[in-house]
Amino acid sequence: MKRTAAIVCLSAVLVTAGCSDSKPDSGGKADPNNEKQASAEVVKSFAAAWVKAWAPNGKPDEAAALTDAPTTFGPRLDGVDTALVAQSATVTPQDEPNCTDGSTCTQELAVEAVLRGIGTMKWTSTATAVKTGDAWKIKASGDTIYPGLGEANYLKRVRALPARASILDRNGRALTANRPVVIVGVASGNVATPATYAAFTKNLDVDGAKLKARAVAAPAGQFVDAITIRAEEWEKLRPAMGKLPGVLTMGGTQSLPETSTFARSVIGTMKTATEETLKNAGPTASSVDQVGTTGLQYAYQQQLAGTPGGTVTLRDGKTKMTIKTVFSQQGKAGVPVKTSLDANLQRAAEAALATSKLPASLVAVQASTGQVLAAANGPDATNYNRAFQGHYAPGSTFKIVTSAALMGSGETANTALPCTNTINVFGKTFKNYDGLAAYGNGSMQKAFNESCNTAFISQHGRLPADGMTKAAAMFGFGKDLKLSIPAYGGEVPAPKDDVAEAASMIGQGTVTASPLQMAMVAGAVQHGAALNPVLVPGKDPAGAAASPLPAATTAALRTMMRTTVTGGTAHVLAANGAVAAKTGTAELVSKGKVITNGWMVGYRGDVAFAVIVEGGASGAKAAGPILKTFLTKFK
Repeated sequence: MKRTAAIVCLSAVLVTAGCSDSKPDSGGKADPNNEKQASAEVVKSFAAAWVKAWAPNGKPDEAAALTDAPTTFGPRLDGVDTALVAQSATVTPQDEPNCTDGSTCTQELAVEAVLRGIGTMKWTSTATAVKTGDAWKIKASGDTIYPGLGEANYLKRVRALPARASILDRNGRALTANRPVVIVGVASGNVATPATYAAFTKNLDVDGAKLKARAVAAPAGQFVDAITIRAEEWEKLRPAMGKLPGVLTMGGTQSLPETSTFARSVIGTMKTATEETLKNAGPTASSVDQVGTTGLQYAYQQQLAGTPGGTVTLRDGKTKMTIKTVFSQQGKAGVPVKTSLDANLQRAAEAALATSKLPASLVAVQASTGQVLAAANGPDATNYNRAFQGHYAPGSTFKIVTSAALMGSGETANTALPCTNTINVFGKTFKNYDGLAAYGNGSMQKAFNESCNTAFISQHGRLPADGMTKAAAMFGFGKDLKLSIPAYGGEVPAPKDDVAEAASMIGQGTVTASPLQMAMVAGAVQHGAALNPVLVPGKDPAGAAASPLPAATTAALRTMMRTTVTGGTAHVLAANGAVAAKTGTAELVSKGKVITNGWMVGYRGDVAFAVIVEGGASGAKAAGPILKTFLTKFK
């Protein structure tokens, strides 16, 4: 029976065969008494009908009706289609018919069949047209489809997938490898019981009701897959689930990282192809393949998967033995994808996030190159890469940018800024966080170290309307990052009024950034210039994201971030070496309530970093301990 598939069919190339000098009758039809003209016409129609038969959802009826034995030829043509797993075909009549007498003519057919998941197979067969009464028909023979099929022989297709290539870290160590997995599912029909489906829901987080609906609707005797899990995970579940009615399993391999959580949102996941992921996987992929669905596995699916190989053999219908190999295509191994990640730093990042009870993300980058060293989301595994894609108010970590903007207007780290309990800007009252008490006049450096909101907001009149936007651009904000996987480069729109400008100076209002972007901000201070982030060297755009920061600004920011650790709000990191950092607490409204996210960004040596804790009380209290753990785990 013809398979269905949402795959674009190749157009048929139908070349009209040569005709004799005789003209068709007045109705535009071939003269049945002119053997060359009549046979060419029926061969042309047959070729077009064959193309339709092998198209997605195609049926052989039209082609069969043009033969002298429709009831036997239709299933034969459909059976070869099914055996080859053809997704489309072109059938082209060649040259002129060769007529031996007035009732028998032959004409060659050039056939190209696209074998789904392998490639294009080409051959030449011969169509024999015979005159039956006043009509011309194609002789119903297996040789018309493929030479040598005859009445009983058949074609056998075998597809071979090469081993999937690994995703590598910056040192060439494999982050993924082909590991044993078990595909867990149920028998079609009503074999499985309510207890079986309940176990899928409880133990495998599979919707039991949906699985049951699929099983009931599937043809008899089929394996209905539900989920693919690591072999060691199935061994733990097998005593409880293995003997339940209807449960079936199949073994296999899948490209997986060392654990189910390791760099999951960056490396990505793999599943049996869907209509969407099959398109991304390319023309040689099959609907039964395991393909990348997210992350780098999705982005580099075709490179990692390589090209399948395959053979088609002509088999004896009685003995089932191979007569000859009629098609062979050598597969090509996939090519590894080398990333900028450092496996050790990635483990350190994930171990640090495991200490959090709240959703958190940590990004570490190499300040001198912009290359991403680690990107983790925790404490629970998630496919959503909020470390790269999250749109967050950066809070007081954005005072790095604000300080640069004020220095660009003529101020210095020693400029006196008044720190009050509150400040009113055109009817909007702003306050300080973390219980910071007003201390009166102090330097910009002190305001930075203590994270005094009112001190920075008091200077909003010193900046032009686009002052914050331009300063943010120096740190790479607002760019399309164009990484191999989705990432957000932050946004600092020009404020619509003084209130919006004041909010932007403390990283609130319309200012948004991802943890990746804030790690790049810290890296820009360490390096002296903003760089583009890079995850896959050679693929992601590298180099400068903006002009270098002014030397005096860079020097001042480095000092201010260092003293924030030695004697300011980031003191939690004081014992972790020569760390420079900035804390941040950002307000947001969620479900009608005002909550805060805790931030901390900074650098040590050539490693810059950013941490956000969703719902964290403050940067120092929530993000600080995570960073301390991270910095303790590597030198």
